[in-house]
Amino acid sequence: MRSPFRLVEPPLWKGTPAGLTLLEVVLAMAILFGSLAVLSQMAWNGSRAAVQGQLMTQAVLRCEAKLAEVASGAVPLQATSNTAFADDPQWTWSLALGETAFPELMLVEVTVSHSSGYGSLGNVSHTMRRWLRDPAIYEVALEQAAQSQTTTSTTSSSTSTLGSR
Repeated sequence: MRSPFRLVEPPLWKGTPAGLTLLEVVLAMAILFGSLAVLSQMAWNGSRAAVQGQLMTQAVLRCEAKLAEVASGAVPLQATSNTAFADDPQWTWSLALGETAFPELMLVEVTVSHSSGYGSLGNVSHTMRRWLRDPAIYEVALEQAAQSQTTTSTTSSSTSTLGSR
């Protein structure tokens, strides 16, 4: 039962308002925008890494192919610099020749580069080195074999003419 001395009922809540304060709203929005900035930066980094990986893979494949062309003789074995690929002029290749400790071997270095107008995102370079036998060694050996064959054939023809008399 109610007391006759109590005229007003006490409120159900004790000093805490039912809504959010301005400070709580501002703090929640700051956390939201900060997390969105972090997520967008992570997405940008992932996208940039994917493009770099794609270009680097293409550079390795082009470098291997050009080195195989040099080794097979399809491309002349002479130093060149910044020669554009026929299928994509943004890709260039360079060929450098060097000496090794062995006189019959030479160091062949192929560098493939990609440069685009989009800053450092599209700039990729890859270099491969390979030891190849010096083609001059083959030419000298071929000349020596041809000379020895001609001297052998002239010697055998002169002995056959002497034996028939």
